[in-house]
Amino acid sequence: MVAKSGGRLILSTEQFEQEVLLSESDENQLPVLVLFSAPWCGPCRLTNPVVKEVMKQYQTKIEVVEISTDDLPEVAADAGVLSIPTILIYYGGEVRDTIVGCVAKNVLARSVDKVLEDLGMLDEE
Repeated sequence: MVAKSGGRLILSTEQFEQEVLLSESDENQLPVLVLFSAPWCGPCRLTNPVVKEVMKQYQTKIEVVEISTDDLPEVAADAGVLSIPTILIYYGGEVRDTIVGCVAKNVLARSVDKVLEDLGMLDEE
């Protein structure tokens, strides 16, 4: 199911574990950008188009998923999410970067670049 951010909507704890935490078993794995949000959250609605643009920009370099903290509060709590929107970038089942609050596209893109560079996956253009 596609979320408002354009990423896949995570609907269960098991799906989160499989698609985000256990992805280290896949040798072709990509970093996973996880947007924690809620339908009633104004700043989350402002974040959706930013995430969508970054997802298009890095379409072959990252996966994007979204989690509603209303539907999966235990996943958000286990991830240490205290406020929304929060974006966590995972790789190998570990958090590589965290962004809290509504940010501009260039800030989110810089964060993705940093993670990709740290992993040796950033292609210089």
